[in-house]
Amino acid sequence: MKVFRVTVAGALVLFAVTAGFAMSVKSDYEKNFNFSQLHTFAFKTERASNDPLSTNTLEAGRLQSALGAQLEANGFTQASGSPDFIVAFYSRTKQKTQVQSTGGFGPGFGAGFGRFGYGRRFGWGYGIPGPGRWRYGYGPDIWTTNYTQGCVMADIIDPRTNALVWRGKVTDTVNGIGQSEKQTDQAAKDLVSKFLKDAKKVDKNLAKKSA
Repeated sequence: MKVFRVTVAGALVLFAVTAGFAMSVKSDYEKNFNFSQLHTFAFKTERASNDPLSTNTLEAGRLQSALGAQLEANGFTQASGSPDFIVAFYSRTKQKTQVQSTGGFGPGFGAGFGRFGYGRRFGWGYGIPGPGRWRYGYGPDIWTTNYTQGCVMADIIDPRTNALVWRGKVTDTVNGIGQSEKQTDQAAKDLVSKFLKDAKKVDKNLAKKSA
């Protein structure tokens, strides 16, 4: 991860910028599916030719082992035949840029999208950097951070109907998930934890409806 600083600022602000890079977990699920019936699982191994994991077997192996370990640690059993659910997983990476600012007050010239409108302007005011905007003088301190954003997505599939019943996605904004065993293990842990939380929520709601 490369960080370019336009003006000098304190270490506290730099810490705030880097602290913003972390894993985030999102999910979606079938609200009427009975997750309590799930006890055994198997992995889907077929992959499309354009799936990066179809050629990156090292990363695929790490992800599968990590997900399997987390599921087994939470009471599920990997089955060789007729599993209760199928686990499919995918990995993606892309380059991104983040702009951070401390904010500032003073004279400056900006071109592009500013806080108070679009266009070229000169004067006093509070400025927030945006696409195509640049400043000089007493404007805010600005950092431009280039990093690799990695994403791991896991699907829980009902093998009886081939229906997707749960999907989770972990986004990592440091070096891309799959770059280290530690990141892979953490991604698997976060995904399984989110799956268990969502499943428990659905089962609780279904129990209320049937009561």
